[in-house]
Amino acid sequence: MKTKQIISISVCTLMSLTSFGNPSGQQDVDGSAAAYSDSDSTEKIVPRIEERDGKKFYYWPMWNKSKNGKLQVKKPHTTHPDAQWWPQAGLGIFMHWGIVSEFEPSGEAWAGRWTPERARKGQFYPEQKIWDAAKTFNPTKYDPEKWMSAAAKAGFKYAVLTTKHHDGYALWDSDWALMGVRQYLNGRDLVAPFVEACRNNNLKVGFYYSGMDWYFIRDYMNFSFDPNKKMNYKGEFVSTLPKQPKSMWPAYQEYNAAQVKELIAKFDPDIWWGDGGHGLPMEEIRKLRPGIVCNNRDSGGGDHATAEGFGMAKPEYIKPVLANGWWWEVNSIITKGSWHYDKYKSEEVYPSDKVLMELAKARCMGGNFLANIGPRPDGQFQEQAYRLFDDMAEWMETNSNSVFGINGGGPWPEQCNVPITCRDNVWFFHAFKHEATKSNPIVFNGAGKPVAVTLMRTGDKLPFEYKNGVLKLTVPEKLKAGKVTDVIIVEFGKDFDLKPYLFTHWN
Repeated sequence: MKTKQIISISVCTLMSLTSFGNPSGQQDVDGSAAAYSDSDSTEKIVPRIEERDGKKFYYWPMWNKSKNGKLQVKKPHTTHPDAQWWPQAGLGIFMHWGIVSEFEPSGEAWAGRWTPERARKGQFYPEQKIWDAAKTFNPTKYDPEKWMSAAAKAGFKYAVLTTKHHDGYALWDSDWALMGVRQYLNGRDLVAPFVEACRNNNLKVGFYYSGMDWYFIRDYMNFSFDPNKKMNYKGEFVSTLPKQPKSMWPAYQEYNAAQVKELIAKFDPDIWWGDGGHGLPMEEIRKLRPGIVCNNRDSGGGDHATAEGFGMAKPEYIKPVLANGWWWEVNSIITKGSWHYDKYKSEEVYPSDKVLMELAKARCMGGNFLANIGPRPDGQFQEQAYRLFDDMAEWMETNSNSVFGINGGGPWPEQCNVPITCRDNVWFFHAFKHEATKSNPIVFNGAGKPVAVTLMRTGDKLPFEYKNGVLKLTVPEKLKAGKVTDVIIVEFGKDFDLKPYLFTHWN
């Protein structure tokens, strides 16, 4: 079915279709970057716990239903052999890119959803203005081969690109899209070269796909988060909005299902990263691509939890995920600004040691780190992104075995002040540049006595202090890496009890 036919479906009576799923719970919940910012509160938070099918589901009182759901997995993860690479992959790169990147005032996709605070701060813009950015979005310097080549050298194992965000703009040449490259870029497909670049560089291919499409339902949708106010897509407060016809929901389902089928048929992705729904039931997606990995952001479930932002990936929130035997991933922005490119902030990419430390934390708890960089609207990565990739590539040359090929994680933060990854009785302690010093040593309480201690980058033997089950580790100043994370290898004896530290949720 072509675009013109879809337009008529959205407003006319549609023949009866089999209904699946429910409208996304994320539709009326603010999903902006600010809504997921880390909190430094030290207040002890007590969650509500429900037990279902032998699993404990934690509900944190400071999070809404949608946010709590991102740390819950409703069904066992896939056992298909083609999908078992995922928990060991460890590191992925996420790219939010599209017309929001072109919208100069803000890289925030949720800027078109009105809140009093957003209006007060001058951070609200009518959704129509964001859609208007499609007229000028033209990535003349798009070179995904350069992106993926640098990412692969930096240690990334998979890549996820926004094929369609909530605004509805399709980055591939879609027969079904109401708005996208076919309508504005003469059908220039931006997804196809990304897939080719991933395959060329041995990266698994991931597609972000928004099951919410605000353009499709624009005439009937309230763009205000205040339920007592009604706002149309032009940013106008109105007394009423048109009543949604009964045919709308089945039409919406058919539209999404057709786009999902189209993407899988054309590109055969390894990962389906739904947001606000998968767009098609997971069982149907698996019929099309049996070995695909799906995230959990759909009412029908998925394979892994998706902590959003470093704040949601703190040990107190992740330990219950591990206890349930669930795969998990933290997805977080590693630039200033929001998920998409922000002209005024996103040129600044996080320091290399911070990115590597967040990777170490995720791996310590048996999770993956999906690091987001929003490319510029012209299709280039920021210069600082390549600075990061270069630093990571150098670090990976000597330290990659501390995050890949591991099979366990040490007791952080309960017994040690830095995250630990393990390969049997060989443990890897990860330290910031200001840690593992004389004034700020690594301290591991309840340790066995080491057989050997070395600096992973250089192979130098390191002195250590061991007394009454407390191990203290330092790196001499002349051996400190400086701009990247130091890794100290501690080898314990063969009588060391490994079992409590081995990952069981990967199996």
